[in-house]
Amino acid sequence: MPEVVHNHSNRKVWMMRPFITQRLAWLPLRALFSLFGSLRVTGCENATSLKGPVIMASNHISELDPLLIVAALPFYSRHLPLYYVSREKGFYKPNWRSAVYGGNFFKMMGAYPAYTGLNDYERALRHHVTLLKQGSSIGIFPMGGIQPHGTPLMAKGGVAYLAHAHQVPIVPVRIDGAENITLSDFLLRKRKLRVTFGNPMYPNELFAKSAAIDARSNRECEAAAEKLMVRISDLDGSRDLLPA
Repeated sequence: MPEVVHNHSNRKVWMMRPFITQRLAWLPLRALFSLFGSLRVTGCENATSLKGPVIMASNHISELDPLLIVAALPFYSRHLPLYYVSREKGFYKPNWRSAVYGGNFFKMMGAYPAYTGLNDYERALRHHVTLLKQGSSIGIFPMGGIQPHGTPLMAKGGVAYLAHAHQVPIVPVRIDGAENITLSDFLLRKRKLRVTFGNPMYPNELFAKSAAIDARSNRECEAAAEKLMVRISDLDGSRDLLPA
């Protein structure tokens, strides 16, 4: 059964855990990615200059991606903690992934499930609707699962729906250098990691003025999300970030 936040006290608990965990993890993550991945961050001011809640939407090429975005933001950023959308725990086969993804560890790091098969963005993304209403920023990978560079830009519409319904900007984010990364690549410093934050996109850039958007507007929201993915793809991903 989908998790329900029953009262204000419970809501404060599930929001405070990531606030503590992400800040405790920030310095080790930043140090590790800088030392072993030569982390470079560009365009961060495109995110930090925005005062209200934002949606950070990124390509998804590695399981490191959520941690990279957290490490790329300043420690005192108003957008930390950044809450993420994850798959439900039952999606993963019973192995190490099911012990990590969708469970308590992910919740401590700020990842909450989106519920599939509902054909209703408001219900499927209920946690993130609540977070945006309360002024928190969220991170979304619009393509769903991990997809390498060069794959067709098919995107899910939830990110566009949330931006439209709550009138918040989307910061496009492009991650380079982490694709198919192995522990050996990382420890031997064979990769150069880069996180690029683009200019924010607003709902009126994604949807036509005449569009009537509601929680079931799948086609319109998916088309808007694909526009966003084109913007992400066009961000400056440097060629020198390929494996050595």
